[in-house]
Amino acid sequence: MDFLMTDYTFIIELIGLICVGGAITVGGDATTWAGDVTGETDLDLAIPELWSAAIWGYFEKALVLKPLCDDYSALVKGKGDAINIPTIPEVTGQTDKTEGTMVVYGDETLVDTNLLIDKHKYVAKMFEDLGVIQANESLFSKYAKAMAYQLALQVDTDIMAELDAGLGATVTLGTADNTITPADAESVVSTLLSNNLPLSECVWVVNPPTYADLLAQGLLSHQQSATIGMNFEASTVKTGTVPSFFGMPVVQSSLIATTAGTSNEIGYCFHKGAVAIAMQQDIRIQTEYSVDFLATKMVADCIYGVKRMTENKTMGVEILQN
Repeated sequence: MDFLMTDYTFIIELIGLICVGGAITVGGDATTWAGDVTGETDLDLAIPELWSAAIWGYFEKALVLKPLCDDYSALVKGKGDAINIPTIPEVTGQTDKTEGTMVVYGDETLVDTNLLIDKHKYVAKMFEDLGVIQANESLFSKYAKAMAYQLALQVDTDIMAELDAGLGATVTLGTADNTITPADAESVVSTLLSNNLPLSECVWVVNPPTYADLLAQGLLSHQQSATIGMNFEASTVKTGTVPSFFGMPVVQSSLIATTAGTSNEIGYCFHKGAVAIAMQQDIRIQTEYSVDFLATKMVADCIYGVKRMTENKTMGVEILQN
């Protein structure tokens, strides 16, 4: 027991060692040590570098077009490579009935529009183990989001190409480029009504300068705003409230060019049924480990088709530069 008490006394004395300004005090005597301090610079390779969550090297464009289309996705979730969309023409042949004469029967031919499921788009990346092990743990989720966004952007781009191909009618700006005046808007609305397109089912989509000009003119109404699809990412449609102009929702898309020049589109005003879309396979993310490369492979892909429904009737207005 005395031996143990002696040991504890010795340990307590050791714990009592005190470092004071480069000297060690032991039992009242100060002894100065020699040598350098191992500081931050020496340990630099052992100190991990931290990355912030905001690693995007680009600004994502606003994706707004997919929710503005007629969606036929449910028809092709199983099999099939095309959707036949029949259009019933206006029934004609209204005739006065004359006494004692036979009724004359009319014969209208259905017009068929083919929506082909002919687009299979993908984005692929491969991450070697060395990079994955040393990278931020959220690397995969960030790349997955970026890859899904690229596919969603491609869908909107393909829809824009269909709008560019023609909506059935055009209105040319009366004055400056990228500026819609009330008189221009009146022409657009008159064209829509002349083609029996209800304004409650139509939407404006314009380029950023035109949208900014509408704001500057105070022409956008936020009191009569409408709910409309605002984004498309990994098969999820987010909705939000947008302002209105002449009673129709207004959204902007940076996919629409801003280059000045005669007949260049600065925007559109169209019926929701102007373009049809069918997603046979929504955006999916798949990963697989490769023993050959000692790396993880990641692929995002989707299968879909888009088609304008304006070949046989007017479904909207292209707004052209002066």
